[in-house]
Amino acid sequence: MRKSKELLLIRYLSFSILMFEIFAKGKNSGISSLIFILLFIINNNLRIFFFKSYRANLISITLEIIISSLACLNFGGNILFYLVGLTIDVISLNRKNIRYVFLPIIYLASIYTKFNGSIEEGFLNLGIIIIFSMLLNYISRLYNTKKEAQRLYDKLRISEENLIEANNKLEEYLSSIEELTIVKERNRISREIHDSVGHALSTAMIQLSAMEVIASKEESALKDMISNLRSFINESFQDVKRAVKELKSDDYDNYRGIIRLQDLCKNFDKMSGIKVDTILSKGSWILSTKQSTHLYRIAQEVLSNSLRHGKATKIKVIMNFTENDFVISFKDNGRGTDKIEEKGCGLRNIRERVDEINGTVDISSELGNGFFVKIVVPKERKI
Repeated sequence: MRKSKELLLIRYLSFSILMFEIFAKGKNSGISSLIFILLFIINNNLRIFFFKSYRANLISITLEIIISSLACLNFGGNILFYLVGLTIDVISLNRKNIRYVFLPIIYLASIYTKFNGSIEEGFLNLGIIIIFSMLLNYISRLYNTKKEAQRLYDKLRISEENLIEANNKLEEYLSSIEELTIVKERNRISREIHDSVGHALSTAMIQLSAMEVIASKEESALKDMISNLRSFINESFQDVKRAVKELKSDDYDNYRGIIRLQDLCKNFDKMSGIKVDTILSKGSWILSTKQSTHLYRIAQEVLSNSLRHGKATKIKVIMNFTENDFVISFKDNGRGTDKIEEKGCGLRNIRERVDEINGTVDISSELGNGFFVKIVVPKERKI
């Protein structure tokens, strides 16, 4: 507030009038008067632009009261112009204890007879400084209200941005889950068609071939009918193979690694009774067979540890692809610990497997706040 253009203008205008009264009107041109006024102005500006702490401002205000009193007694000038900057700063600091201590001192100084030519002038200065302080107090409240409104607006804006970002991530995760579900279902349907219809047609073709041989030996009239039927079934079998090939998504092999991890989490949820929330997103690159195998074993170990050692009831698993890394994290609500010891094979095996795929692992825990395991696996570079 005290750095606003209007209050700075009032402050510097009072300085100018004060210097005019001392040096031109009062004809004080001595070096001592110049030093006092310079100290007064320098202290005022330090308080405005440099002093941030409560203690520094308190010392500066106290020092200015002393300098102003000495300067007014020795070099003249209206005490009102000495007190303008002080009044602005005392109210702008928005500290009740400062106001209760220094405003009465400012009011007493404005009416003090030795600082004024007459008692009437003193009361006039008192009235002016009281009105000025009341206006400043009103401006201060308006400024604080505006500042609080801006703070709330910024908080709401940040919350809205976070909500939009979270919503975008949620949409991305939902899209990934939907796409992976479709890929898995198409692969399942193609496998079922291949195993049922395909095998049935293949068996029918074998039997018709045998019947055609028998009919040929017996010179039966059914030979041509069997041959035509076998050709028809063969064409149908080829149509089924083409349909299965088209139905089976090429993306299934690309997502096989994270689909295995997702299935592992689902099966662990069913078998253990622990709620496993899985969040995943698809990526523009795929995990290698080695990466998938190691991550699968690591996931088994982490989930098992949450059940056996952590006694967790809920585990959150997040799998996310970035441009150059695959990140998987596990967070459970188990017992946790203040000291992580890697004496056993479990955690040591996790680190060894992560090292083999050139990844990094971060394991942390707090007593009563479960375990957190984060693994970052870099994208394999093709040589």
